[in-house]
Amino acid sequence: MAKTGSGEADGIGEGNGGAHEVVEVPISEEVIWKSKAEEAEDRVAELEARIVDLERELSSAHESCRSVERRSEIDMELTAARAIDLETARLLTEATIAEMDAPDVSIAVRELCDRKPFLFAGKRQVAREGVSMGPVVSSSGDDELMSMAQRAKSSGDRSELLRYLRVRRGH
Repeated sequence: MAKTGSGEADGIGEGNGGAHEVVEVPISEEVIWKSKAEEAEDRVAELEARIVDLERELSSAHESCRSVERRSEIDMELTAARAIDLETARLLTEATIAEMDAPDVSIAVRELCDRKPFLFAGKRQVAREGVSMGPVVSSSGDDELMSMAQRAKSSGDRSELLRYLRVRRGH
């Protein structure tokens, strides 16, 4: 069943101006491999850029993790030291740690306790010498306290009132 006749019967011929002619140009394997190599190089460049972005994100995540761990360690040390104002004590501790050559949270908290004892409960402040109105020591207890209250009330003198309040606080 072979076809016989001219090329016009196949729809391919000189009569249609060559508009439908398909011309196959042989492509050498070198061109194919060169195109594949260029595609691979483009893909490698994309992947390298992605790696740089991921490394940057990883570094940021590690830094955030270290920051949270340090903050937790500082909070534990400050809680153990019975800090009254945790936020202020934390900020001062972080500032102290930033100045250290070898950062150590426990040393920083101890230094803060020594420098700023008012930030910690149970740390007695040294009594200042020369306090003008010390409490009057009473031997009879409540009776003396009542008489001091009466004196402070009747005299209107602030020093008497302060003396009474100090004695009352000591009971």
